Amino acid sequence: MSSFFNKMLESGNVSQVSGILFWRERILNTVLLAAAILGGGALIVNVEPAMRTGSILFVIAYVIVYAWLLTITFYRKLDYRLRAGTLLVLLYVVGIFSALQFGSAGDARVWWLGLSLLSAVFFGTRAGVVASVISTGTFLGLGWMMNQYLIAAPDLSTYLDATDLFPWTSTSVPLLTVSILAVLSFGVIINGLTINLNKANQLTDELEEDRLQLQQRTSDLERREVQIRTAAEISRAITAELDPNKIFEQVVSLIKERFGLYYVGVFMLDEEEQFAVLRVGTGDAGKNMIADGHKLAVDGNSMIGWSISNRQARIALDIGEDAVHFQNPHLPSTRSELALPMISEGHALGALTIQSIWPEAFDQDDITVLQGIADSLATSIHNANLFNQVQENLNEINTLHRQYLAKSWEDVIAREGETDYTLERSSLEIGAAPDTQLVTLEVPLVLRDQVIGTISIERKQNALTEEEESFVNSIASQAALALENARLVKETERSAQHNRSLTEITSKIWTSTSVDAILRTALQELGRTLGASEGTIQLNISGQRENTN
Repeated sequence: MSSFFNKMLESGNVSQVSGILFWRERILNTVLLAAAILGGGALIVNVEPAMRTGSILFVIAYVIVYAWLLTITFYRKLDYRLRAGTLLVLLYVVGIFSALQFGSAGDARVWWLGLSLLSAVFFGTRAGVVASVISTGTFLGLGWMMNQYLIAAPDLSTYLDATDLFPWTSTSVPLLTVSILAVLSFGVIINGLTINLNKANQLTDELEEDRLQLQQRTSDLERREVQIRTAAEISRAITAELDPNKIFEQVVSLIKERFGLYYVGVFMLDEEEQFAVLRVGTGDAGKNMIADGHKLAVDGNSMIGWSISNRQARIALDIGEDAVHFQNPHLPSTRSELALPMISEGHALGALTIQSIWPEAFDQDDITVLQGIADSLATSIHNANLFNQVQENLNEINTLHRQYLAKSWEDVIAREGETDYTLERSSLEIGAAPDTQLVTLEVPLVLRDQVIGTISIERKQNALTEEEESFVNSIASQAALALENARLVKETERSAQHNRSLTEITSKIWTSTSVDAILRTALQELGRTLGASEGTIQLNISGQRENTN
């Protein structure tokens, strides 16, 4: 039954999204349904007496009006204004009949009061005011016409008899009808306002929830932005630095500061790759652990050891529930920890430990960002190690080359003696008095960091200007290169001469056909080439000695 009435009260032409129109039609449906029910009772009560008195036209009119009332009540496809207007006209007409029948003592005022109220509900305040003016004007107009005897005044002698029950009963019917219509109308309005208020509250709650979610999402995005900026800043910092210790210091400081963490440390594998040794740690805890030589075995008994041995990140959202978390007395406030392996070219170099005082402080996005930082750190360390190795090799090559230059020039001096050249000019030629004290300037001849000689310059007692010093150094550099080139040319010529002599001696030896001739030719050519005055070749064949002089 409840679902039937709810269905009967639903709007047929207006969607709920139309707001006030929806509720006006719902009120109209309620009022029409009540009017149909009350009208049916009135039809049963009034038709039988009218039939007895022979008022056939009244019965026909009443049936037609009630049939039309049923039509606009249950046929919802009719226009809203037609249905509402019909009900209002019906109230107006009933009020006129009541005024004509009972005058000012009748129920016309009740019907027209209902007309004014429903007009305001169905069509707005202006329509209610217009209906009130029309009702009042009609009431006064009928009274004026009865006063002027333009229409017959009703006989109210029986109606005004307070002891007669009929006037009371007849008056209670329109009062009940209008009261029910008004109560139903305002009940639907209040119910609609309540529903809208509940929807508004629900919408407010949903908006507040969305706002909180948006605020949380904004906070997460800001946190991610800080993480990404920090990762980029760390990448720039470690790319420009080649000292691993400085790299470690910069990385742990930036991560701890930007991510708001409790502790950050860097572990590096030892040479045997059996232990992860703490190289850098933030705060006093890090300094104390480094002083104590803090290290962890590369196995599954610690977060760091596990991440290095498995080459995977490990997260402990609550250290009390993680079986492999290492209880560190230097870090008593740690509640969650993240261990990230530092891997370069498939090889684990160490691990990064990140700790927070809050449980569940890390999520998958944190692992992704921080693992990227750990990978960048591993790559930077690998590059720094390669650079240091290249520098060591280069230093070794430079040392060997300096030794080679020193030995080569020592050979030149041993072979040709010390070589020098002196240019002397008088004091007058250099613009100084004969008794002026001259200053000797020593400029080394440097070739690839190896000193191969010295230029000594005597001049008046004053220092070289910056331009003069640059000029002298340039001359010394060019002179050193020229000397080295001259030495190389001589070495090349000597090597070529030796090769030519070797070719000539070999050719003469190969033209000889006897042992004696071969030995004699070889000895003569060696003596001629080396400038020797005497030489001996000895052969030992089967314990016998043969001399060739």
